[in-house]
Amino acid sequence: MRTAAVYLGLQLKRAGKMLPRMLAVTLVLAALVALVGLMLSRMNDSDDAQEKIRIGVVGDMEAGGVAYGVSVMESLDSTRFSLSLLPMSEEEASRALKSSELDAYLIVPDGFVDAMMVGEHRPVTFVTRDVGAGVGGILIRELAQTVSALVLETENAVYGLQDYTAENFPERNPYADGDTLTYKYMMKILDRDRLFQVETVGAADQLSLPGYYLCGFTVLFAMLWAISCTPLFTGRSRELSRLLSADGFGAAGQVLTEFISFVLLMLCGVLGAGLLGSVLGKRLGLTIPELAGQGAAGLWRFGLGALPAALMLCAMAFFLFELTDSTVGGILVLFFSAVVQGYLSGCFYPSTFFPEGLRTIGALLPAGTAMSHMRSLLLGNPPSWPVWAYFALFMILSVLIREYRLLTGKEATA
Repeated sequence: MRTAAVYLGLQLKRAGKMLPRMLAVTLVLAALVALVGLMLSRMNDSDDAQEKIRIGVVGDMEAGGVAYGVSVMESLDSTRFSLSLLPMSEEEASRALKSSELDAYLIVPDGFVDAMMVGEHRPVTFVTRDVGAGVGGILIRELAQTVSALVLETENAVYGLQDYTAENFPERNPYADGDTLTYKYMMKILDRDRLFQVETVGAADQLSLPGYYLCGFTVLFAMLWAISCTPLFTGRSRELSRLLSADGFGAAGQVLTEFISFVLLMLCGVLGAGLLGSVLGKRLGLTIPELAGQGAAGLWRFGLGALPAALMLCAMAFFLFELTDSTVGGILVLFFSAVVQGYLSGCFYPSTFFPEGLRTIGALLPAGTAMSHMRSLLLGNPPSWPVWAYFALFMILSVLIREYRLLTGKEATA
């Protein structure tokens, strides 16, 4: 017990010497995170973020069907609030697309409407840029797929009705019945406001965008912050560890003692970052809707509730430090871990826009578990228990690595 107390005192003294430098790094990192959050908030609220999708229409506007379709979409349908259809030539559309004045354009072939009337399929060409995973790109792809499916299914239904009527009801006019069904389809499509209920949701789990990024940036901050503590671990004496083990103070006691000093250092850093973040957020006008009306008490409750996730991320950083013995190695491992996990878990960008496979992987990662824990806190749901499972796993692995080193006198990494 005396050995543990002395060793803990030594570790706390080492942590205390690092405190000023660590706080300086913490404040700089917290300021950068707050400024990025402000930029994202301003982008979300700006007029540019609310612009309609601009789609050019290339075709013979003198053809009554094409001109009528564009007119209907521009005046009657609710999509007029989110979609602009702009008639133009193909050369104009190509130039506008390259200069980002258009999001996409449609090439309607000559005789498209007449061909539809006689059952001939002439495909409309949809041209867009490599839009990646952005919100606008996702909406454009969804729009193209939806329109394609609507046109194909409508054609199948109308032509099927005409064939069925001609074969089974010779006294009826199949083309008149086809026109009637086409009209009914059009009215149903254009009257979507009565068919669907529109619900505006947040970035994920119905969180607001500021609330989501509060969770994401907190997790990212915790993972990057550990880099500032690299000297605390790379400066450890392996010979001292072996002497302590020979004196009866084994791997578990050493790991626990060193982890306590690391956690106390983390608490000082988080407290400093939290104070700076709250001051900057208030001055810059950043608000978290989920914490609105709760004042400082709500922010403190969120901070205390997030401690399990912080402890788990500290345990992960401790484990990664235990794997490496060099300063450069420790920094690289922590940095790449933070970047990869932060991206896959949605710290940079809402994971709801990722493919299902990536979303599943991101949710299972430690950072994803921490994100889930903090989102639950903001929504008032029960906290996520897997953070404690990860915490126990990382602590056990750290003890096993230390035990391996003490028994063999070798390092755990090459």
